[in-house]
Amino acid sequence: MNVREEIRFFTFFAFFACGKSAVFVCFNVCPSHGRTPQSAVLSAANIIDAMTQRLDRSDAFLMEFDACVVDSQEVSAGFAVRLDRSTFYPSAGGQPNDTGTLITHERDHTVLDVVEKDGAIWHVVAASATPLPIGSLVHGCIDWQRRFDHMQQHSGQHLLSQAFARRTNFDTIAVHIGAQECTLDLPTPTMSIATLDAVEDDANAIVHENRPLRIYEVDESEISRVPLRSAPKVHGRIRIVEIEGYDWSACGGTHVRSTGQIGLIKLLRTEKRGETTRVTFLCGGRALRDYRAVHRDASEIAASMSIGRPELSHAIARLRDETRTIAKSLATAQLQLVEYETRELLTSAYTLPNGWRIAAVAWDDHDATMLRTTAKRLAGEPGIIALLGSAGTRAQLCFARAHNVALDVAPLLRNALQALGGTKGGGSPDFAQGGGISADRATLQQALNHCAHQIEDQISTAL
Repeated sequence: MNVREEIRFFTFFAFFACGKSAVFVCFNVCPSHGRTPQSAVLSAANIIDAMTQRLDRSDAFLMEFDACVVDSQEVSAGFAVRLDRSTFYPSAGGQPNDTGTLITHERDHTVLDVVEKDGAIWHVVAASATPLPIGSLVHGCIDWQRRFDHMQQHSGQHLLSQAFARRTNFDTIAVHIGAQECTLDLPTPTMSIATLDAVEDDANAIVHENRPLRIYEVDESEISRVPLRSAPKVHGRIRIVEIEGYDWSACGGTHVRSTGQIGLIKLLRTEKRGETTRVTFLCGGRALRDYRAVHRDASEIAASMSIGRPELSHAIARLRDETRTIAKSLATAQLQLVEYETRELLTSAYTLPNGWRIAAVAWDDHDATMLRTTAKRLAGEPGIIALLGSAGTRAQLCFARAHNVALDVAPLLRNALQALGGTKGGGSPDFAQGGGISADRATLQQALNHCAHQIEDQISTAL
């Protein structure tokens, strides 16, 4: 008999009047799950005020449970369901919520989010035809892979925070367990590589010792007896997560049973954020998957260079130096080409009746930087108007004029771009650029010649 059949067969409900209060009785009998018959008798007022029994607090490894619906409300994402008991963890303390499924005799309800409010745990389920009726029995199943991943990250963070505190005397001031990476913030603007390596070694040494994690509660009046890493933010009975003989933290999250279950702890990088340092780290399965990907990439790159992986960093440094040398040589050659082309263009430029000279030319192989350099170099010569272009799928135009030429090249460029089917461009009266359109060299040269004729006509009219 599957879960849904058991719920249909073994759930009985009885409502009867008791004075002015409605009384609800839920008989929960699920033999195949090893559950003894359970009944819950709640008045209408008690249903509203009842807190959710937190099964995750006593056993973070509990993956399934049975419960009764005590409230259900419509929300934007679907319905928020409150149960009398739950092992679903709500988002809190930097740890994300659990996800999973609530199973009824009618259908499976996907749990999208879990929220805690005033001691009650609300399970946000995807929209369905009708909300889960109050009093119905559900069988809850958490996404175990997600839960255990969060347990590894959270327990690993406790371990790292203590390792940092012992090595640097800095307490962790913020924690975030993300979907891909985890971070903790320390109140210092710098952190040396040697310190980071030492902290990583310390944390992994505790993992290898497989120390047990103990969870217990201490009354607020006796909390001074516990050597907490940070002062608690709650009052009354305080939940303590202890890594045996190493770290004591006030925490309501889910954790592994021993440090060995955390697995590998790896610090990925640090980031200076004002007067604090953010440390990004991974634990357990995440660290393993990251190392696997990095190792695979490094091995493939090394193989493509016909070297061993240990030689990779030296080979990359050598390539970087060679690339810089080549880049400098290329820049020098481009400047020489600009000087040569400038002389050629000055020689071939034709003179207008008022003495201005126009150099209009399109190339196939000039990038935007070289085009700008050539235009500005030409504009440094008295009386010159430079109308330059570079053809291709993202053709570029660059117009410039000398300081003694009374001509606004910006509208001239915009008109040329519009004729070519483009609109991205502009500038000042003495320099304008734009492009991004597709145009071959012949088309571009024709557009430049048209601009030159416009200037000539303008001069002739003025004369």
